[in-house]
Amino acid sequence: MAFDELCDEVILNCEDGKDFAYILKLTYLNEFEKIKNLDYKKFGIIEKDDLLFYGKNYPLFKSLLFFNEIPVFRKEKESILFLKSIEINPKDTLNSLSYKEKIKLGNEFLKRCLKFVSKEYINYIPYLIFGKEYYFKGVCLKEYVSALNGLYKIGKKNKVKKLIINRELPNEKDVKKYKKKLAKKIILFKEKLNIYEINYFNLKFNNKNFKCQYIYIKQSFWDKISGLFGEGIELKYYPTLVNIAYSSEKVDFMKPLFIFVDGGDISVYAKVPKLIYLKDELTLNHLNLKGKYVYFGNWKKDKFWEIVGKKDEKI
Repeated sequence: MAFDELCDEVILNCEDGKDFAYILKLTYLNEFEKIKNLDYKKFGIIEKDDLLFYGKNYPLFKSLLFFNEIPVFRKEKESILFLKSIEINPKDTLNSLSYKEKIKLGNEFLKRCLKFVSKEYINYIPYLIFGKEYYFKGVCLKEYVSALNGLYKIGKKNKVKKLIINRELPNEKDVKKYKKKLAKKIILFKEKLNIYEINYFNLKFNNKNFKCQYIYIKQSFWDKISGLFGEGIELKYYPTLVNIAYSSEKVDFMKPLFIFVDGGDISVYAKVPKLIYLKDELTLNHLNLKGKYVYFGNWKKDKFWEIVGKKDEKI
């Protein structure tokens, strides 16, 4: 069960919590345009102009490092030197910056991005950096949902449901416990990513062809067992890991990426770079996948072969 389905349980079974749960579900699925039409203010949620970097209370050099729509920085040192060059303290946080400082940071970062993207995409870069963010009790709504989803992943389903129904923030100790587990999965995934072979297939959408990259993982019985004991990578972490993959030089940040985990049926995790979405409006919902930008779902083997073809075009 994914987090959106947990929200559906609250929506169906709790009259007092259903409207708030629906907003969280839309946030999880990146359907922010639908939130605009809802009465979100009654829950104390506010909308404000902001920088769209993740990690509003992380040190700035880490927030910039997390940004992999255009991987400007791949090492902490690079991010730190950039911030110092524009006279912003790398240890400051996004939430601690004044509006003027945020504009300065966004503009200087945008200039760096121009070096990595072809001309046809340049006009869309500002939409990756500047925009509207929703906040709940002083916490970025996306990060609030990420924290709840994290607690759910480590087995705290009932606690998460209570937090949603009561509209409360999670305990920081629980969040740190999840982050510690996630960090281990990220390290393991990055090690495996160095070994995984990247293949390609062409996807037709709106009369256009998009070259997609994919990783195929054959999940053995022992992989499943090791995952249960925390030694492997459970399926529930792949929606995060398919995004993390774009931090690797091995992955082309301007191509959609699919991770196929074959455990009998095919568990599918995918990401469409936002620049491609903004310019070409590419989505993957027509492939029976849920989400926006980051997608997930399950396919039968026949569907998998239908999409990728039986003869793979390799690197």
